[in-house]
Order: sequence, then structure tokens, then C-alpha cells
Amino acid sequence: MVSKTSPEQESSEPSQPYTSNYEHLAEELQLLDLRLKLRMLEAPQLDSELVLMNEEIRSLLNAESSEEDDKEHLTTKAGHLEQRIAARLEASSGQEVQLMLPQVADSLNLSGLEVSILVACLAPELDRKYERIYAFLQNDMSDQRPTAGFVLRLFTGSAEERLSARLLFDVNAPLMKLLLERRGEYGDSRIPLIARPLKLEDWTVNMLLGYEVLDERLAKVAGLSTLAIPPHARFPEELEQNLLRFVKHYGSGKERKAGSLLYCSGPDEEGKLSGIREVCGKLGLSLLVADMDKLLLSEADFSEMLRLLGRHTLLENAALCFTGFDSIVTEDDRHLLKRRLLMEMLEAYVPLTFILGEAQWRISFTGVQLNFMQIDFPIPDEAERKQTWATFGQEYRLSPQMDLADFSGSFRFTAGQIRAALAGGENIAVWNGASGAEVSVSDLYQACYFQSSRKIQALATKIRAMYTWDMLVLPDEQLSQLREICRQVKYRPLVYGEWGFAGRLSLGRGLNILFSGPPGSGKTMAAEVIATELNLEIYKIDVSQIVSKYIGETEKNLSRIFDEAETSNAILFFDEADALFGKRSEVKDAHDRYANVEISYLLQKMEEYTGIVILATNLNQNLDDAFARRLHFKLEFPFPEKKQRGLIWRGMFPRGAPLDPDMDYDFMADKFILAGGNIKNIALNAAFYAAHEGCPIGMKQIMLAAKREYLKLGRTFLQSDYAPYHKLIEVK
Repeated sequence: MVSKTSPEQESSEPSQPYTSNYEHLAEELQLLDLRLKLRMLEAPQLDSELVLMNEEIRSLLNAESSEEDDKEHLTTKAGHLEQRIAARLEASSGQEVQLMLPQVADSLNLSGLEVSILVACLAPELDRKYERIYAFLQNDMSDQRPTAGFVLRLFTGSAEERLSARLLFDVNAPLMKLLLERRGEYGDSRIPLIARPLKLEDWTVNMLLGYEVLDERLAKVAGLSTLAIPPHARFPEELEQNLLRFVKHYGSGKERKAGSLLYCSGPDEEGKLSGIREVCGKLGLSLLVADMDKLLLSEADFSEMLRLLGRHTLLENAALCFTGFDSIVTEDDRHLLKRRLLMEMLEAYVPLTFILGEAQWRISFTGVQLNFMQIDFPIPDEAERKQTWATFGQEYRLSPQMDLADFSGSFRFTAGQIRAALAGGENIAVWNGASGAEVSVSDLYQACYFQSSRKIQALATKIRAMYTWDMLVLPDEQLSQLREICRQVKYRPLVYGEWGFAGRLSLGRGLNILFSGPPGSGKTMAAEVIATELNLEIYKIDVSQIVSKYIGETEKNLSRIFDEAETSNAILFFDEADALFGKRSEVKDAHDRYANVEISYLLQKMEEYTGIVILATNLNQNLDDAFARRLHFKLEFPFPEKKQRGLIWRGMFPRGAPLDPDMDYDFMADKFILAGGNIKNIALNAAFYAAHEGCPIGMKQIMLAAKREYLKLGRTFLQSDYAPYHKLIEVK
């Protein structure tokens, strides 16, 4: 019999590239059908019950007439089709159409035999006719998936070739490690290898069909980044160009020596992620984002998740990004093995990896072949924050009284936090029924507080600041200094940013303030007034919760407080500061040495902190001298004189309190030589006496309360000293 010449041989026209992934797979399935027809001719004698199916199977394979249905003709036809596919694949090289089977073969360095096995396993996923064909040719109608032995007989020529090809089904070979299911019957060692059925994972089928979807097992820990990139959320042009140049230089695929790992440090995770998506878009890569916190959960199989992540990025032409990376870098190194497994996976599979963390990179690259670069994304400086507030603020309807410069100075926010704060302010305005969703100053401040970290509340006590300037009674000099403190916070964006003073100060950009004076002289009240004026939260540090007898624990506690305060945009208020900020002593033993280390560490953290630290002490002389040069303001709160005591008494009673019109403020200011805190106690106790008696607050109640306060202080309360009001009370 003379075999027909294929149209491809007769034509001198160049091969046409494939126009779609489906067109290529269709021809691969045609080639599979020809090989299955050849297998039918070579099949051994069938069971009698299967003989009746012969015509049905021939029909499913579109078998031709007996004249053309001989081995030589089918072999020639299969060879021609194989050449045609190869020529069209070559013509498709460099075209925009994405052909997944060649891409997978190239990424995993698969042989032609492995590609043929992939097609054989893909066929029943697309057309169930192949289940009956495989069952028929395997002489077992219950065996509807191709077995390892069947595909080896189908695509190899000799017994020796089949024996060597068994290694293709080793657990670490590309087919079994990344593409085929490894559970079920295949994992049953009681079944001979050649009898084990082969099935593609569902994710592999979708990938070969050109669909980029997430493996269902990865859905709990990762996601494909498909969100639109927000305006103004891209990297600066110079940084973006550096990134693109770095990645393109090392390239990907067969020519690359190692993958690229870019570590992005800093708190603005949203901003970093948006910029990374933009870069990946320009590189023609999709982005798979994995949450390290979720990967470390006990129910997650870390090694298996790494395998799936690596497989996706390698075969789907994707970049990999890890968020929350700080959780795997711990001081006790309990995740050391997992970090090692992670680096090995990145080295083996991932061409381009981004890792997002807040801290600096603290992992060694010894023995790891990765091209590494760290990119720092610190919190924007005052000028950048001011510009970001102004830019994002244009998208919202803000109150005419709004001055966004105040927010840039008060809150050390990232771009993502600024955007979230503005959106939150609008949400609050709508909730409160504001006309046209106009965002008021109070709405925006409330939203800003929502963006601040709340972890600091476990380390300090939040003070609900209620006092205002009109409640504070101090000499003019002290009031002037307090207002100066508020002005420094307000104008920090201008001075440090636009005027460039930040470039002259590597440390000490915060405000360290010392309030000293006797108890009750108004130190805590003044701190609250500053917080109210600046619309900042204030936290009172409990020294007893910080100082520890264990070596190193005090420093850890201090570090946690200052680190959390940075993100909480809070004022730190150390009351009774001399207990923590005392003078360093001569080193006589180990305890002295470590006590001095604690003070030195505290001095360092104060210099690094960019917020407001207020120290309050009754014993100014007990503070270490080294604190003096780190203080920006030092206010002495004097014991109130008669005039100031009179103002304190007059301002102590709320408007709603019933007062006797004969209240003698001059008498109280003259006779009760007490600090403001003691005056507050007397006024409050007098109110309770009046409430009990059902009368207005008068001199009788004041005298009774004053007597109790004096006794509490251990001071003498002589009746004769308080004429003419001494007759209102009984002195026992």
C-alpha cells in the first residue's frame, strides 16, 4: 500500500502560528487520537465482552476505512502532524498568544514523552469519550484513567525505554511533584507502578487551558491581586525604574542564574503592594499575594503551601509576594526551619519575589542563591505627609474650617493610612447625617484615631483628656511655653519638611518635655490641655508595669511602648518620672550596671522617638543630668499664689452645680494654702456634702471638706484660723 502524502509536505507555504491556546491543544488531541488508533492495531486479543465494543471505540476515534486504517498509514500521518505542530509552535514563538503546554514544558524542562503523557491525562478532563477508550485499550472497563504502564506503552518503543521512563513517575519528578495527583490509588504502594492510574490535578487542568485561578488549597492563605491600583499609590518614578532594571537584568527562565528577591521594609503595606502591582503589570506578570500570618497557622501544612505557591508562580508567569513577614522572624528563632524551607522554595521555583515587612531584613543569605535588594519605605516625612493629605483631600468634601496641615503634623501616617482616614471621616459624616457628607474636623480626628494602633493600651493607660486652656491656672510664662509646645507640633511639616531642617537632624525630631513641681500643681492637667489642643491621644505610663527585676525585660518593655506609640501617634506621659529616669549611680555591683544600662537605653529611645514625651516629677533634682540636653522644654510648676488660688476656686465648679451666692472665694484663696489638686478634692467633697443635705454648695460644705483634706494631709486644722466661718462646723 502506498501511503498518502500529507498536505504539509506538499505545501511550500510557511507554517501559520497558532491563534489560540485551544487551537494548539486541539491538534495535540488529534495526534493523541492517531496514537490511540495505532494502539488499537497493536492491542492483544480482547476479552469476549470487549470485542463487541470495538466498533464503538473505532467510532469514538473517527477511525477511517480499512484501506487507510493500517499501521504504516497511521504512523506516517502521526509523523506529519507531529512535524506540523512543531513548525506551528516555532512560528508562534514571540507571538502574543500564550500557549500553556509549551510554557509548562519550558518551565519544567519536560521531555517530549512527558508532554505526551500530559496530553493523555488532559484528554479525559476535556472529553469523557477518552475514559471508554482507555478502559477498552487497557482491557478493563473499570480502569477509565490512563495508567502509568499504558502511557508508557503508548508513547515508547522498546521495553528498555519503558523501564528507564519509570523515573518520570518518581515522587520528586516534575509530573508527580507539580502536575499529577499524588493521593488516592497512586499513593497505594500495594499497587504496582505500571497499574496506578494517572490524573491531573484540577488546578493543572485549568492552567493548561489558560485559566489563571488559585488552587483551592491556597485560598485560605493567599489570593491573586486583581484590585485596581488606586490613584497616587504608585512608586516614585526613580524607584520604579530601578526595580524594573534590577528584575530585567537578572531575567527569568532558562538563562537566569537565580531568582530575584526584593525585601520592602516599612509600615505602609498597602502603598508597597500597590506599587508592586504596578511594577508587575509593566513586567507582564500577575501577582500572587500570600499572608505569612496565615501560613504559620497550625492547621496549615507549611511545606505543602510552599509547594503550591512555588508551582503557581513558576507555571503561571507570576510574581510572588509575602505580607506580614515579621511574624516569621522572631527573636527565639522558632521558625528557623520554615524560613530555610521558604528560601529553598524561592531559589528552586520563583523568578521574582517581593517580601513585605516592617523591620529591616534580618535573615542570612549564606548558601542561598538569590539576587537580593532591600528597599526601605519609611513613614513619610512632614512635607510628604502634608502633600499627601492635600492630594487625597481633594477627593472629599471637607469642612471650610479644616486645615489638613494640622493632621500632617499630628499624625505620622503612611499614604494608605491617610487615604483610609479620609474615607473613614466621610463614613462618620454620613453616619452623623452631615449635609452632603461634609467631613468636619471632629469627624476626621475620630477617623484618624481609628487608624492608630491600639496595642499600646496593653502597656499604658489612656487618659481621657477633658481640660482646656480656660481651666488651666498658671503664671503667664508657663502658659506661654505650653502654647509654644503646641505651635511646634503644628508647624513641624513646614520647618522639618519644606524648610529642610529634617536633613540636619538624624535624631531628636520629637518633643521631650519636663514638667516639675509639687503635687497637685497642674502637671497632669497641662499634659491633658496639650492633648486636647492638638487632638492627640495621651497615654499615662505605669512605671510599675515597665520596670522588671529580670535583666533585659525593662528595655524590652520600653521598646514596646515607644514602638507602639510611634504607630499610635500618641503623647507618652511618664508621671513620677524620677522613678524611671533617676540619676545613674556609681557601679558597685551587677545591679548598678544594669540599672545604668536601663537609663542609657531610655535616653536612646527618647532621642529616636518622633512624637511627644512628657515627663512629670515632683523631685526635679533626682533626674539624671543627661536628660537635660535632650529636653526641648522644661516647665516649673510653682505652688499657686493667692491670686492663682482664687482663679482655681472660681473655675473649679461646673456651670450646672448649685452654688450659694454668698460663696467667699477671697476667703478660700487666702486661708486654704493648697495646691490645685487639693482644691479639686475639697470642691468635689463639698458637692457630695451638699447633695446629701439637699442644699446648694456653700461655705459650710467647703469648711467640712477642707477639714477632711487637712486631716488627710496630716496638717493641723485649727478652728480659730478660719473665722468667721469656723462656727459653721463642729471641730471635734
